[in-house]
Amino acid sequence: MNRNPMRWTALPALLGIATTLTAATPTPFTNQSRPMKARVRILAASSTSHQSFAGNQDVYLADVSVKGSDHQFVKLVDQYPGFGLPVRQDLLRNQQVFEMKVTREPECDARATEIFLRPGDSVLYDGSVRDMLNTHAADPIPCYKTLHQTIKLAKK
Repeated sequence: MNRNPMRWTALPALLGIATTLTAATPTPFTNQSRPMKARVRILAASSTSHQSFAGNQDVYLADVSVKGSDHQFVKLVDQYPGFGLPVRQDLLRNQQVFEMKVTREPECDARATEIFLRPGDSVLYDGSVRDMLNTHAADPIPCYKTLHQTIKLAKK
């Protein structure tokens, strides 16, 4: 039996090159949304998951304005590494406006009835959010994901 170790060690490198080349082309399995600059005011915190080994995720309800469009009530998902820091609570409570890049992520759209708000007012930064969710219970809420490293305070 002829075993050529060079042939097997080269195979992963060749596969890696092929994978890299195909990843650059659009596929039916990935979102084709491009990052867009947005002005964001976070209205409420929905859920959080902080796991240092698996990363962090904060889900908010927010008012988002993307250049060339009106303000939109959205579900905003902020995913970042486990060693990363969340947006400071004092900035959220003061309804600070942020600038960030976001991508439209239709696969995480949700109806208002599917949005979780923790009990109590400590997660509501704008008191009208619960009423808005009740009034528009059957309406779909578009989902956007942040590029965490691009979040900064908006210039006044």
